[in-house]
Amino acid sequence: MAEFKLGILTDVLDLFERLEAIVLITEAQKTEIIESVSDAIQATEKEFGKRTDGSRDIGQNESVGDAWHNASVTIKKYLPQEKLARSLRMKGEAWINMYKWSEAELYNENIKIEEIYERLEKLTSTRRKIFRPKD
Repeated sequence: MAEFKLGILTDVLDLFERLEAIVLITEAQKTEIIESVSDAIQATEKEFGKRTDGSRDIGQNESVGDAWHNASVTIKKYLPQEKLARSLRMKGEAWINMYKWSEAELYNENIKIEEIYERLEKLTSTRRKIFRPKD
């Protein structure tokens, strides 16, 4: 009987954690998130376009770092538990100080632009999040 009760409590806790993870965001908030990440991607692509060697490695560029930081803050403002916010913060910090994070740490964050596009699509998908009615 005790095992049965523990199982139910575990199931209830799991359900609570899932419900807590469902965050309500408006269409305007979703748009703000997408625009902030798009601005960071555009700043990064401009930096890559200036390079004559074709390198797509993180370098030192404060404006690119600030753009990723702003995207991180925007996501965290509306979706505080979202892991993408931490990843983008790390990416921004790496653009400002390329020695702050190791290559392995950055690689494990899945922060290549193509990966960020995929993560952003999942993040803002209506199948994953419940949206409040329009403002």
